[in-house]
Amino acid sequence: MLLSDEKEWLKKFYDGSMLVKGWKQRMKEILDQTPKAQQDEIRPLLERLGNKIGPEWARDNRVRRIDTAMLQRWGDDLLLAQKKGKTSLIETIYRIDRDVDHILA
Repeated sequence: MLLSDEKEWLKKFYDGSMLVKGWKQRMKEILDQTPKAQQDEIRPLLERLGNKIGPEWARDNRVRRIDTAMLQRWGDDLLLAQKKGKTSLIETIYRIDRDVDHILA
């Protein structure tokens, strides 16, 4: 169960702020540049990844295992992979997913 502060940070993870894009915006950027025929395959992978990352990032800084620098690096990795095409994007999503699993284990 998320604490009140964690709920606020989780909302910021998804929605972002004036200075930082949230997960929803990052997904939109990626999907907007992905061919329509591939979006139905990519969207659930990104949603699942966000659902894994967000709650951990939203935890108190003293205990969380995923920090903002990781989010920025993974976001950059996803955008770069998207430019290389579907295979690269899917491979990158799965790599980040494995990294997150390893961090949270």
